Amino acid sequence: MAIISNTGQKTYKSDLQGAFETLQDQRSDLLGMVLDAQLASRLLIAEEARRLRSDVNPDDPRVKHYANASKSMLQRVAALEVEVQIANIRVPPVTKTETLLQGRITDESSKAAAQVQVTLIDEAGKPVAGVAPATTDASGYYAFILQPAQVDAIGANRKLTLQIGSENGKLVPQGSKPFSLNAGQMTAHETKLQAGELDKLKLRPAFTDVAKEAPKPRAAPGKSTTKATKNPDNEPEVKPAAAKRKR
Repeated sequence: MAIISNTGQKTYKSDLQGAFETLQDQRSDLLGMVLDAQLASRLLIAEEARRLRSDVNPDDPRVKHYANASKSMLQRVAALEVEVQIANIRVPPVTKTETLLQGRITDESSKAAAQVQVTLIDEAGKPVAGVAPATTDASGYYAFILQPAQVDAIGANRKLTLQIGSENGKLVPQGSKPFSLNAGQMTAHETKLQAGELDKLKLRPAFTDVAKEAPKPRAAPGKSTTKATKNPDNEPEVKPAAAKRKR
């Protein structure tokens, strides 16, 4: 465990920040260990269920019990993945006069939309002058740090919105609500993209695209590639031609 110390009044801010970073790192590591343990346990349960079906009895009540346990573990794994992403977020330090606008861009299950450009736009749908777009990190986190002059130029009562974009296009999420900025304050927004918006921005590959890109298994040297195999898509099997007998 890391050693946390206070070296005096002059460095207490940096000491406090260091302590916070240490705790965050430890939390991320512990969550990662729990996630790995859940995945390993699920593999063991799935293998035991397979053994019972094939070697004991397909109707053994333990098979159903293990199936339910495996499903529950998948749900916990999904929740842990989100917690790991949140634990990896590092909020940038700001001064008392700076304004922080931050949040996460996620899908409907709170999983991160990484490497997405976030632009601050006004009521007319135009980017706010003087505010550069931000890009989400691996946790879907983004942050705008605005100086007092920037907030004054925007105006306290001006309604702003977030525009989400990628190289495939831009859009304003349906669930987003207009907001205003106040100098010296922190504003947080979590934006959940719907399935149609994720597809439009191509933030998740379609199954057909993944299937097309999947590498084909290579045949071992010296062996025929026409050997009959089981096809999960119920396509006709390819069988080797029968060798002609010598008369």
